[in-house]
Amino acid sequence: MQKTPILAATVALLGLTAPSLADPTLVGIWYSPFQPDEPNVMSLIEFKADGTFREEFRKCDNGDFVGYQTEAGTWSVADDVEHINANSINGDPATAEADYKIVSLTDSERRIRMDPQGFIFVGHRVMSFEFPDCATGT
Repeated sequence: MQKTPILAATVALLGLTAPSLADPTLVGIWYSPFQPDEPNVMSLIEFKADGTFREEFRKCDNGDFVGYQTEAGTWSVADDVEHINANSINGDPATAEADYKIVSLTDSERRIRMDPQGFIFVGHRVMSFEFPDCATGT
């Protein structure tokens, strides 16, 4: 007689799917080659496990670096909504909040939507917090 683990048998009987051992997480560094609401702007954001984030934006024009902004603060997720609370912009104290609907999240890609505008932001997981050159980044 073949033995079936109790969890596997219960899952099969109830028609449930087995839980993922490691669901995708926002924690890590994400690169976006463009911003749908700002032409020629690329961004890097690092979500840390302690609920803090840092983000940098770079604007390029005709292959030249022409603008830069930094943000830092806290982040959270509830009901598939990513909440960002920036308490620092370019190193100065600030208060800026935004909510984004998480459209999809995998180990390698993050798609979020800013409502009511409907802008879709696409980020790809990267290993280091480094921008490509403007010539190759936009």
